[in-house]
Amino acid sequence: MARARPPQPPNSDPNWDRARVAFHTGAPEFVDALRLCTSAAALATFAETWWGDTRIEARRLLFAYLDRPFNAPRHEPLVKRLFKFADAAGDDAVMARFLAGFDRTIRRRRSTKEKYNYKKRAYDTFEVVSNPPDTVLSRQDNHYIGASFAQNREQFVAGKFLFSLQTRTYLRRRAWRYFRKLGRNKPERYVPAVCAVLKLYTDADVPDGLALLDNWGLVHVLFHHSPTIESKPTGWVVAKGGTLAKLQPDPMFRKLWLRGSEPIFDLLVNARSRPVSMWAVQMLRRNFPERLKQLTLDELLDWVVSPNSVLNEIALEVLETRGGLEAVTVEQWLTLTEEARPELLDRICDMVARNVKPDKVSFADAVKLAMQRPVPLARLGFAFLKGKKPRTPDEVAAVFGLRNAGADPLRVELVKWATVVLSERPEFDPLWVLEYLDSRFEEVREVGWEWLQTDARAREAPLVWQRLLESPYDNVRLRIIGMLEDRARDGTALTTFSPDRARFLWASVLLNVSRGARAKPFVVRQIIDRLSAHPDEAGDLLPIVAVALRSVRGPEFRAGLAGVAGFVARNPTRKPLVAAVFPELNWS
Repeated sequence: MARARPPQPPNSDPNWDRARVAFHTGAPEFVDALRLCTSAAALATFAETWWGDTRIEARRLLFAYLDRPFNAPRHEPLVKRLFKFADAAGDDAVMARFLAGFDRTIRRRRSTKEKYNYKKRAYDTFEVVSNPPDTVLSRQDNHYIGASFAQNREQFVAGKFLFSLQTRTYLRRRAWRYFRKLGRNKPERYVPAVCAVLKLYTDADVPDGLALLDNWGLVHVLFHHSPTIESKPTGWVVAKGGTLAKLQPDPMFRKLWLRGSEPIFDLLVNARSRPVSMWAVQMLRRNFPERLKQLTLDELLDWVVSPNSVLNEIALEVLETRGGLEAVTVEQWLTLTEEARPELLDRICDMVARNVKPDKVSFADAVKLAMQRPVPLARLGFAFLKGKKPRTPDEVAAVFGLRNAGADPLRVELVKWATVVLSERPEFDPLWVLEYLDSRFEEVREVGWEWLQTDARAREAPLVWQRLLESPYDNVRLRIIGMLEDRARDGTALTTFSPDRARFLWASVLLNVSRGARAKPFVVRQIIDRLSAHPDEAGDLLPIVAVALRSVRGPEFRAGLAGVAGFVARNPTRKPLVAAVFPELNWS
């Protein structure tokens, strides 16, 4: 025999007092507090109080509550009573939220099943559409309403809804019936009322074609008479031989929609779901084409950067075909390129290139565009830059910034252009080359090295080479070693560098374990030559020689040992120092 549960007084819910206080003060946190209440008796009593409250704050809180999913456990009495009150009172705004809210409570799922085919002696795979068991369990016992529920509330209500599937199916049909009666009995209210409904749907409500058909009221409003679909007791389905790709606007109460274009135009601009916006633009093109021709240039430019992708497409389509774009200022074009969605940049940049003369774009704006990561923007900025030259110190500094251009495919071209225009400057400074040789991008350093080799002013500047000795980048250090080896043949290898910087270069190459293997024999030879010419530097050079000999093999190793032995023979007083550095060698 089941044990009877003791009756629960209406005010025993610990969250109820907090919700009641927030309601009386009109605080926004009321909705969150109310959704935590699980006392069905208290919620049922509160429904009439809430509906009868004429304050603006009470109505605002009602809208906020109905905009949330219908999945707060034990809120069935509250939702049902509010729905009946709104239906009886003929409240279009509240019923709009109920229609959209109930439409969201049913989401069918596609799945695949297998059935054995005895004729083929194999399993056939086919797709089925089913309704998931997604009803919120609102039993009032310890398992659901106790501590476990409080700690794991989101787990219990995620992806679930109030009422059984049959009840939800009835409620969404009942909500749509309200608007159907409105169209028949009070046609002047129908279009404004359903427009308010259509603005409540978002892209999250229609992620795919099946979800579109699950919105019972939405499909009735937009496609009721379409031969592509048909209604069944369980919901809308695609008609035999039809596809959703063929779905065209065919609304219920079509004559009411054709009374004027402004409600449809308002939907196009303010709808939050793409299907509604697409429906609106198709209705306008079919029935009110002159309305789209009335769009002003400012409206079109605003639509280009709108979050509504349908407005983006309309605006670009019109702008690409109409004249008068010379009236758009450079600042307006640049604003478009900065604020538009990335997938629209190609088309926008093409329009800018066709309608903006390069001499109208300042040097700073061209560099700013060229520095952008999206390739269309960088390409547009580069096109503007090609006909310009830096004239002020600020513009020269901006050119240096191109070494950090964001568009990888264009970075090398931009840097090569920069080296050309900088080489032409009358105040050319050889140290400018270092701006590119010190870049964090390897391809920029490659261009910088090429510039160094081709420009005699930079190539013959001692200070440039001395600074390069401190480079942290392998592709620069190794090339300097190779350059020193080439110059060693004519005795000028170290004339450009101070001894300290040369030693730093040698040590950095030798200590690099993973790179520089080919350069290490050259380093050994250069150090031995320096040691022979400057025996007084033995204290600094011999430790580097020791590292060098341990880093090479074969002939280079033997040549290095011979060099050390020759140094001792020529400088016998240095033998103790050499013995200390090379304790493994036998000098007897």
